Amino acid sequence: MEGARVRTLAARAAGAGGFAPGGPLPCGVKISFTSSVTLERYFRIGLRVKTAHNGTMDPVSPLEQSLHAARALVLADLVAGEVAEADVVSLVEDSVVQRRWWVEQWPEGAGYVAGLVAQDVQDALLERYGRWPLCPVCGSGDPHALDVEPELGPDPHWVCHKAGVKVASVGSLGRATGSGTSSS
Repeated sequence: MEGARVRTLAARAAGAGGFAPGGPLPCGVKISFTSSVTLERYFRIGLRVKTAHNGTMDPVSPLEQSLHAARALVLADLVAGEVAEADVVSLVEDSVVQRRWWVEQWPEGAGYVAGLVAQDVQDALLERYGRWPLCPVCGSGDPHALDVEPELGPDPHWVCHKAGVKVASVGSLGRATGSGTSSS
């Protein structure tokens, strides 16, 4: 935010709350300049602004972290392959819902979720549209899909069994295909 706008919002908040700018805040009020709507709403009624910056948000559980990471990695690969249409993204969401239950039953498997979601989406795409992701390594012969390895394990990656090479980690197909859109 620009400095003048921040000062204006701070003055507006100070006037509404009855305290001096730069002085102590009453009732443990914490300021977050996320938006003027947020400021006006929360300072008017005297509520604490809930943001990640002031530490009042609940932390994300390891289960949710693994599911969010898996979703992001598979979506990055779909974007790299230019197939991230709404119906395909829905396949990712369906897989994440199913894998949430799976990880709730077996929490030690949280590290395996990215590979499983990638396999689920690959299987669903094969049933509906065809093979994905196509191998970027083999330039001749019939087009073929990459496989996820290990089938159940940490650090999943896409491999070409025909050439016998690891092509990319799940989430990093953009680097292998040269699309430039990939995750770390």
